[in-house]
Amino acid sequence: MPNVELRVPFTQKDEARRLGARWDGKTWYIPAGVDRTAFEQWLPTPQPPNIRAPGWSLAGSQRECWRCKKASQVFAIALPPEYEAWTVEEDPVDDHWQSGDGLVLLSYVSAVPDSVATELRLRAPRYRVDYSQTTQSFYWMNHCEHCEAKLGDYETLEESGTFYVLGAGFNERNLTIESFHPGSGAFAGRCGSHIGVE
Repeated sequence: MPNVELRVPFTQKDEARRLGARWDGKTWYIPAGVDRTAFEQWLPTPQPPNIRAPGWSLAGSQRECWRCKKASQVFAIALPPEYEAWTVEEDPVDDHWQSGDGLVLLSYVSAVPDSVATELRLRAPRYRVDYSQTTQSFYWMNHCEHCEAKLGDYETLEESGTFYVLGAGFNERNLTIESFHPGSGAFAGRCGSHIGVE
């Protein structure tokens, strides 16, 4: 049985360690062979997808780290114009999948398919699940390549600057995209928002 990853907030790390969880420098986990029962509160809860697409790409850019002030590479998941987003209406009967109308970058990504998680760990090891004190949640976030500081999605994706500059065309944003699964490798995940790229 392999190790099982946990989502332990920093304020609960001592309790997790006391129960037998281990830290590998990036992630808390239950060692192979240890009973999971005591760790239920930190096991990731499966979440239904709220965005899906026939494929996905990894977008890369640079931003300044708030801690060390050095430029660090940052990443975001990009979905093609054929994506669909789950739309929640006032009456749940009216909830539906709505077709996209352009390339989008995902922010506050809380769930991805296992195959995508594996690719992300290989291609962008500093883009990984971590806990945000600001949002009080776990999501896929960037970390500085120099000092490992958390580089949250608000400053990286939501605020004008790194990937997203209001009114700028796609080529003016210094945005690079590395495609992982051209023509295949469907994506179905969960995110807090998706940002259109012109």
